[in-house]
Amino acid sequence: MSEATGTPQAARRIPLVRWAALGGVAYVVLFIVGTAVAHGGAVDTGAAPAKIIRYYQSGSHRDKVALGWFIAVLGVFFFIWFLAALRQAVRRLAGDGVLGMVTTVGGAVYAALTLVAFSIDAGVKTMSDDTYHHAVYPGLIHAADDVWYVTHSAGGVAAGAMMVAASLATLAAPRMPRWASWLGVLAGVSAIVSIFFIPWFVIAVWLVAASLVVFRAHVEEDATY
Repeated sequence: MSEATGTPQAARRIPLVRWAALGGVAYVVLFIVGTAVAHGGAVDTGAAPAKIIRYYQSGSHRDKVALGWFIAVLGVFFFIWFLAALRQAVRRLAGDGVLGMVTTVGGAVYAALTLVAFSIDAGVKTMSDDTYHHAVYPGLIHAADDVWYVTHSAGGVAAGAMMVAASLATLAAPRMPRWASWLGVLAGVSAIVSIFFIPWFVIAVWLVAASLVVFRAHVEEDATY
């Protein structure tokens, strides 16, 4: 027997499927940790070129960037599972329509841009490993920092679309307060201007809240079988 969303009961017992909704929480935690590891304690890319060169000529500093990249992209792995669980929840509430499509596409684009942002940043900042005498190019380091920030912030547009669509779908949820749904919509709108940094925190809070709501609904639904 299968549920309305098409997931067989046998598959629902697979741990990764059962806990998929909490992937949003895992993503937020790993994103914060990955960013802190890669950028924490790093020299300001606007500092004197000699200072930047000394910092990135250190193998241990480059290893920090690489480790931060790995932690962050691992977070995206869990985000994708969360996105699948969120899409399933939206489908139950709003059917196979526009809201489900926007939720999926928005989340997928956000995940892709996050991967691109961290990969460009890590690739440029660790390229000294493959250069003559571990040469460091301060201008490229500065560019990598800016590209990382702008690319991930651009992903806020896609994340905002996902948040707005999913929040609108919850208007059909009988136990979801309407004010909470509209608050989610406002959060999604604010994510569009992630270039101003503060919306990054709004996205993080929304992801954690959505993860917990979807997971709770999943657990309650399992209890009915």
